[in-house]
Amino acid sequence: MSKPPSVESFLRSLRAAFGAQEAPEPPADPIDEFVWSFLLWEATPTKATHALRRIRAETVDFNEFRVSLPGEIRAMLGERYPLVDVRAVRLRAALDDIYRREHAVSLTRLTAMPKRESRAYLDSIEATPPYVAARVQLMALGGHAVPLDQRTLGLLVEAGLFGDTAPTLEAATATLSRAIKAEDAAEAHLLLTAWAEAGGGPVSRSGRRAKTSSRARSTTTKKKKKTSASPRPRKKG
Repeated sequence: MSKPPSVESFLRSLRAAFGAQEAPEPPADPIDEFVWSFLLWEATPTKATHALRRIRAETVDFNEFRVSLPGEIRAMLGERYPLVDVRAVRLRAALDDIYRREHAVSLTRLTAMPKRESRAYLDSIEATPPYVAARVQLMALGGHAVPLDQRTLGLLVEAGLFGDTAPTLEAATATLSRAIKAEDAAEAHLLLTAWAEAGGGPVSRSGRRAKTSSRARSTTTKKKKKTSASPRPRKKG
């Protein structure tokens, strides 16, 4: 069996295939990134974008969304959304927990916290997947984190990044966290997200993918594409 690629060389190949990724400016309130990350967990940016649009069309703000019934949340996400029942229950529970702590559906207090404290806070929010906590820490608070869900891990295993082993989510996250520098973590996450949405697959050093979709081909021509960035929050009147 051929030697698995290093994480660094794998990310270089993704950059060649999808172009350099530029992280968006963090939102004023990390709650926007929190909800977006919850929608992105075990799903794709395309599905998450459509779900967020429906949420904004049906509710005034995230507090109104919080008090919606699980069935109403499920309807907003769409019956065919990945893990729709689990996601609806967990997202509502997480927003309820935030409201109990902050007396508002807001995470602005985290922006003034030391990085370790803010990550501990995110990890402690009821029903919140590690992927969501890690992604908010990375994209909204500037901390070092590697968001990884089972969907992306499965694609990485298929691509041979871990050789002939299939590590647990925790072990794989630890491996990637050691290999990816803090200053490279946001771009690495965006590259992995773009690659996963395109269906994964082996990528050569030149950036050629063994399984090339029309979406992947279109992204190779864009040098800087903001992938999986949360759509800008709707302005309130």
